[in-house]
Amino acid sequence: MFKKFFSSHQYKIIIGAPIIFLVIISSDVLGSGNFFLFSTEKNNFPVEGEELRVTLEMHTKTPVNAVGGTIAFDPNKLHITSISRITSAVDLWSEEPEFSNTEGVLHFSGGLVGNKTAEPFRGTIFVISFEVIGEGKSDIAMKGGELLANNGDGTNMMSGANSLSVYARKSGLPSPDINDDGVLSISDANSLYLKTFRAYDARYDLNGDGSVNWADVRSLMSLF
Repeated sequence: MFKKFFSSHQYKIIIGAPIIFLVIISSDVLGSGNFFLFSTEKNNFPVEGEELRVTLEMHTKTPVNAVGGTIAFDPNKLHITSISRITSAVDLWSEEPEFSNTEGVLHFSGGLVGNKTAEPFRGTIFVISFEVIGEGKSDIAMKGGELLANNGDGTNMMSGANSLSVYARKSGLPSPDINDDGVLSISDANSLYLKTFRAYDARYDLNGDGSVNWADVRSLMSLF
């Protein structure tokens, strides 16, 4: 009797079954302090070979007159091709932006002058162009960042920086951002789970093996 009930209500049971995922979120909720912010134009899910443009901004509540730091990235998945300072708020560079695609680092240091150093300020530091060279998840993060106060002592007022996660895939494979909202979340995992072992839909075939099954679920979960 139970077997017959399960067979006739299988899909409803699957939908109603509790799904628990361990999601590790790198929060970009940085409060109202002094911080660095990485961002892209909703392109956190690029294809190998594509260009990825990442903007680094500074946000300050306390007046500062100098910025600097080291940016780390995975050199097996991303290579810097250029750095644009056309829209930069930095007026003087004590250390020109310099990067190594072997070590996966970018160093920079510069100063601000004028009204920018006397009041709260938000501005672009530079825009980094990456070439996506490998699939999988990688993070772009600030290491040892500095936002130095305009107080005569050069006090580091930095309160934080977000970490930008990039999820690259091979050409021809669908994006893991299944619900197309620009972020990877539990919603994507739920949508994929409910499509497993049902009528084939290439949009959910993340590994391109011609079926939607647990291998696709594992592939998605490996990105969290």
